[in-house]
Amino acid sequence: MNYITELNAFYARLLVRPLSSEAQALWNVLLHLFNRAGWPPRLTLAASTLLGFLGYSYATLSRARSELVAAGLLVHTPRPGRLAPYYELQALSGKVVDKSVDNPVDKPHLALVKPIYQS
Repeated sequence: MNYITELNAFYARLLVRPLSSEAQALWNVLLHLFNRAGWPPRLTLAASTLLGFLGYSYATLSRARSELVAAGLLVHTPRPGRLAPYYELQALSGKVVDKSVDNPVDKPHLALVKPIYQS
């Protein structure tokens, strides 16, 4: 995976499939941790690690994680006892964003501000 490519794909996806701010923050933290770990297929992450980054309650973390799983952005695999679960980020860069929406992110040469004076 490529950090910037995944980040751009995530925000392009948000234009057509919004997520809560908590789920967005969790996804960004997970992207950061996967990047720091060298993009392994999955990571074992304790809730305390994620909560340290996010400052959420465990219930909020759980809701945000469930939202990412339901959106197909994350695979969360619990483990028995008190073992930390596995997390797998699903690559977005190869997925097609809904093209029926006029998406300015897909148009790199789009002028977002009209010039005041045209020569």
